[in-house]
Amino acid sequence: MTKKLYSILTTLASEMGAKEPNFKVEFPKDKSHGDLSSNIALALFKNSKSQYSSPLALAKDLVEKLEKQKEILEDFEKIEAVEPGFVNFYYSNKYLSAQTQKIIEEDKEYGSIDIGKGKSASVEYVSANPTGPLHIGNARGGPMGDIIANVLSYAGYKVTREYLHNDIGGQVEKLGESIYYVLNSSEKPKDYEIQYKGEYVYDLAKKVNTKLHTQKLSKDEFIKEAGKIAVEIMLEQILQDCKLMGINFDKVTKESELQKDIPKVLDKLKSSLKTSEGALWFAPSDEYLKDRETVVRKSNGKYTYFASDIVYHNQKLMQSDVVIDILGANHSGHVPKLFAIAKALGHDPENLKVILYQNVRLKKGQETFKMAKRLGNIVTAREVLQEVGKDAFRFFLSMQNNQSHIDFDIELAKKKANENPVFYVQYAYTRICSIFAKIKDNKSNLKSANLELLKEKEELDLMRTLLQFPSLIEQVSHNFAVNLITNYSLELATAFHRFYEKHQVLSVQSELKNARLALLKATQITLKNTLDLLGISAPEKM
Repeated sequence: MTKKLYSILTTLASEMGAKEPNFKVEFPKDKSHGDLSSNIALALFKNSKSQYSSPLALAKDLVEKLEKQKEILEDFEKIEAVEPGFVNFYYSNKYLSAQTQKIIEEDKEYGSIDIGKGKSASVEYVSANPTGPLHIGNARGGPMGDIIANVLSYAGYKVTREYLHNDIGGQVEKLGESIYYVLNSSEKPKDYEIQYKGEYVYDLAKKVNTKLHTQKLSKDEFIKEAGKIAVEIMLEQILQDCKLMGINFDKVTKESELQKDIPKVLDKLKSSLKTSEGALWFAPSDEYLKDRETVVRKSNGKYTYFASDIVYHNQKLMQSDVVIDILGANHSGHVPKLFAIAKALGHDPENLKVILYQNVRLKKGQETFKMAKRLGNIVTAREVLQEVGKDAFRFFLSMQNNQSHIDFDIELAKKKANENPVFYVQYAYTRICSIFAKIKDNKSNLKSANLELLKEKEELDLMRTLLQFPSLIEQVSHNFAVNLITNYSLELATAFHRFYEKHQVLSVQSELKNARLALLKATQITLKNTLDLLGISAPEKM
């Protein structure tokens, strides 16, 4: 409906002489302002001051024109102009009923859109530090990336879920060195501090030693091999943790593989490279980096991680129409470099989207856990998953805007009560299932139900909430704000609970019962589709 209404208003604006009107049609935050609202009068008034005394006067004129259109009158029972110049639209009962019936017909496809049809998308997420277990902070990008991938698939894109494994570099050698001194503590210099600590390093040391103890290696050779083996062991564990989160990647790319293509890709960047102090620098002097420069090859001839990133993003931008990177906020300084890479390689920077997320503060009652991998006092994603389960884990990490810090309350996430938001949403679905378990769910009867019999406030509010779902999918496929889906699931569950706690379903007269059952079927379908996008189970019993 938002697209249809936007088209109608655009035509009206054109008839009034506006060539390219810049206005919106949105769901108002305040429900008393209607089902849809537009700022078109405010936008048009800037260029129409000679004709109208105020934006409100212009809005009233628009309302008069709209009320003469048959297709508008069929869909809306009321259109009003309000201060300072908004036009608010209120759905008709007939429209609400017809659209709710369509949900039953579309079933699993309800909410799916085709804006990505024929297009491909790459979503890279998690890509954790390879030298330690996946901790709760890194894990935030997991549900976020997975939900974005789900939404893009629902919007018609062919999606590739990607993981980047940084299996080379100084941190890998430091891990190998830590393992060596754990196994050979007597050789550790007095003034040397082991870089990586914690129980996991001792476990790694045992596994690495099992593989290498029969080989005659020098200290340097052992450290080098130990680092390589250790990060592969950690990769396996991290991917297992991701599976526990409900995440399966389509593609895992290793940095060591990317390094092979660095010379060939850098050759495409000749005009953006310069040599200084024996090192090779990326210096495009563009709107992204301006006068900043970044080393791609050190003076010792070794390529940097950034050089690998150039190759990786070139690959992704060549293969996909949309490339999405989901990174921790500590990578903010890296973002301009990524856009500069895209432009310098001849790709459209608009096709690259970078989403940064803030930290997770883990709470258990009043106690807050602090994390520091090298000191060993980390809280791993697996520990939290084992305590609260996949559903609560994903839900709680998806509730806040990515720019907000998260206080993850473990005790709340474990509660089987309505104050636990994921339980509250799942319980709504379970309640509906329990109703249909009591009857023979004849879908054909529900399709012919007369939903115009539903006139109670709670019934109409529930239908209005159901109808927001397709627009929500389109919105999130553009802005990637997955918390909007989590919030919607709560809003939908609340609308259902309010209806169910005030109105009977099975004990009312036949026609009304069928109408309410049809409403519940539409709610069940929408809840299921929403939970599927979130990667959360929809239990029929709890």
